[in-house]
Amino acid sequence: MASDPLSQAHRDYLESQILSSSPTEVVQKLYQVAIDNTHAAIRYLKAGEALPRARAVTKAEEAVDELLIALDHSVGAQFTRTLADLYRYVLHQLVLGHARQSEQAFRDALSILESLSDTWSQVREKVTADAALTSPAVAALAEPEGAKTDSATDRRASDPYSAYSAAGPAGSGRDWSA
Repeated sequence: MASDPLSQAHRDYLESQILSSSPTEVVQKLYQVAIDNTHAAIRYLKAGEALPRARAVTKAEEAVDELLIALDHSVGAQFTRTLADLYRYVLHQLVLGHARQSEQAFRDALSILESLSDTWSQVREKVTADAALTSPAVAALAEPEGAKTDSATDRRASDPYSAYSAAGPAGSGRDWSA
């Protein structure tokens, strides 16, 4: 089939994009996949197209499932439990929207996803700004001449994602490091 190599190339490209993304970018992309597919489900619902709607709902559910699985409950347990509850509610609304052909259920899921995505964007901006402030170049400018530094500490300070690549407890979520 002629489209098969093209589809494989597209999948390879997407996989490469994900593997080269930071953990915060991966989360943002998952939110975007869920939001885009929930919008698509609403369009297909209005058009009366059940099969494409089912595909869109499935893709949105898979993205939300990934967000749910990626939660690390060992850090900020109350916050992650609340976020897990929100993700489960979104999943329930997606199923309800599809099964009952309810645009309102899809919109309820969409409202939460968009709010979480906006908040996550703000978190990403702060992490990026903090990382820029703690980069080795900035630290070298602020450091007195001749002062010794610990290179391991410098690496941790300049890499805000170092905690994600460290081995964590078994079952604590997915390892997003490449």
